[in-house]
Amino acid sequence: MTRPTNRPSNADLAPPVGIIIDADDGGVGKTHAAIQIITAFRLAGLPLDLFQLDSKRTLAEKSGETVVSLLVPDRHDVNADGATAADVVAPWYRTVTAMDETQRSCLLEVGGALSPVFHEAVTDYDLDEDIGLLDLKIVTLIVTKAGGDAASQLMRVVRRTERNLPGARIIIAQNEMLGSPIAAAAELEKSLRAQVLGAFEKYPTIRIPRLNPRTMLIFERLPVLPSTVVGWHAENYAEALRQTGKPRDEAKRFVRDLAAWTGTIQEELVRVLPFLDVDAAVETEAPHG
Repeated sequence: MTRPTNRPSNADLAPPVGIIIDADDGGVGKTHAAIQIITAFRLAGLPLDLFQLDSKRTLAEKSGETVVSLLVPDRHDVNADGATAADVVAPWYRTVTAMDETQRSCLLEVGGALSPVFHEAVTDYDLDEDIGLLDLKIVTLIVTKAGGDAASQLMRVVRRTERNLPGARIIIAQNEMLGSPIAAAAELEKSLRAQVLGAFEKYPTIRIPRLNPRTMLIFERLPVLPSTVVGWHAENYAEALRQTGKPRDEAKRFVRDLAAWTGTIQEELVRVLPFLDVDAAVETEAPHG
């Protein structure tokens, strides 16, 4: 079967969309990226089913949303109990290939170090064939941070996605918690630097700006979406005081910091995925739920 050679612009995407949040290690900010995408879909009134490939339930705990966990056996050995990678990923595969019927988008966060398991499954299923046959719209958001190891991991996932899902749209999310990944690329050895800068030039990117560490600590222990926190300015910050257990000045700073951080990321998401624009979403005919 002939594979697509030209990637359409992300500007022509419309729901339903399958979003994969991928990286080659933990701790790069995949869950925070997922939470912001969930927030964007909720604000736009678009339905989104949630999945996480992991033995943990971090996304459900941090978002307060219902998430289907694709449980991987301990030590990430998918063959430990006779299960294959395709068996583990099957619930998500069935959902993503039924999007045209259900008119519901779906999001999958691939847990740290489980990217090879996911790609083994999609290769087994030949998901790229489905992209062509079913006209599936698949976006892979690859999250990275500054540093040599992160740069190497980014390129591994980019190459893996280009090889196994050439019909998917790639977006790179630059988590700036340790500084700008693009700026940090200047310190990489020549070959890796050229590869990383080439990927940043080839694919759309979004920024995940650094959040005040004190604000991040509070946010990480609250099972709520950022949009919920932003609403806590109402009624004289009463809910912020109750939920955080902090003095008024710290509770207000928390809400304001998170609102600014979320606002920036939402603008970035709308830039690369225009259908998430709240005003534009009013005109879509996708069912809400």
